[in-house]
Amino acid sequence: MKLIIIIQNQDNLVIQLKNGRNVLSTLNLTINQNLDTLLIRAIDNLIAKNRIDRLSLKALEIRGNMRFGAVSSMVLRTIQSGLKI
Repeated sequence: MKLIIIIQNQDNLVIQLKNGRNVLSTLNLTINQNLDTLLIRAIDNLIAKNRIDRLSLKALEIRGNMRFGAVSSMVLRTIQSGLKI
């Protein structure tokens, strides 16, 4: 299982849960002040909806252009390190 977070632009994120080449679920999020809680809830919902164990996640990829000093990029990197994948 792989969790992929794609940064489309400064306002939108796409979260995909993939098993091999198959996309199991996709969520679209709007980046705002509550990105941290929205992202955590979205990941929890994807895992619960697909009835998988967090330990079955083997990789977390962040794709797209992140601005180095942006809070959103810091939140994404923190979540990546928090999942310890």
